[in-house]
Amino acid sequence: MESIKFVINDIAFACWDWELGRKNIEFLEGIDSEYFAYVANLHIMHINDDENKHRAALSLRLAYSHGLETLFALLCSAVQAPQCTIGWVLNYRNRNLVDLVRKISQKETVWTKFKQKNISWNSLGVNIHAYLPYEDDKKKWIQNGFGKLWSRFANDFLDDNAIHEYNGIKHGLRIRPGGFSLAVGHEDVAGEPAIPEKMINLGGSTFGSSYFVKEHIIPNDKSNFRPRSNSRNWSPSNIANGLVLISMSINNVISWLRLVNGIPLSKCPFNNPISESIFEEPWKEHVGITNFNADLILNKEHITPFSRDEILDDYEK
Repeated sequence: MESIKFVINDIAFACWDWELGRKNIEFLEGIDSEYFAYVANLHIMHINDDENKHRAALSLRLAYSHGLETLFALLCSAVQAPQCTIGWVLNYRNRNLVDLVRKISQKETVWTKFKQKNISWNSLGVNIHAYLPYEDDKKKWIQNGFGKLWSRFANDFLDDNAIHEYNGIKHGLRIRPGGFSLAVGHEDVAGEPAIPEKMINLGGSTFGSSYFVKEHIIPNDKSNFRPRSNSRNWSPSNIANGLVLISMSINNVISWLRLVNGIPLSKCPFNNPISESIFEEPWKEHVGITNFNADLILNKEHITPFSRDEILDDYEK
């Protein structure tokens, strides 16, 4: 009987099985690290198709958040349960993952099996790519490049606006595709918009989404709420480039995990960009304003909140 003890964030688990080591390797080898690069290449071809460009962009956006979660689940399993990725991934909840990614980004102390206890994305970039067969200079820019990449990916993963948008896409497809442009200008006559020539363009994008987020009106009252409108802009080409680097990262984390679980280095391939500048590609294209909210103000003084009984009373009637 095999057993491995580990934590997910700070929650303790013990995984047991007659063939735990074999199943862990089988689990790792079953993950298709090229999937997200495939999605990127498939949909970026349709980004100029007038009929389907927003569907293609939305597919890229959906895959990007999916890819980030996959990558950080594997990275965090490497931090806390390198010999039992299967157990870590089967048990984590999104709130555990978000909390752990935030702690690593803020360089807080986390439970880890690494001898080096001060875990950061940079230190993970170094450790995961410690076995690259390159000269020191090339090896160093690859290690540092992945560390910086994962730090920027973590910022995207933890962005509340991105989280709300992702939830809106995957739960009921409750978003309206398409970006927005924003311009400001002084009104010469109160209540009349400034003429276009006097407006200052703050940027915009053809691609993005608009969606509603539930907002509580009264603290600690979950019954009374409002739908608040939000809009986001993003670049499909940035996202596609990010997906390629996500696939590359997932491949390398899986190779490292297989390596530390006894698979020979010759069977654990590592990938890297051909140049350091490629690590910047997911943020290369600027769209100006990325998030916007222009909804009306609504607070507790504007409503007479209903109690649970008052709400259920409508059904009795």
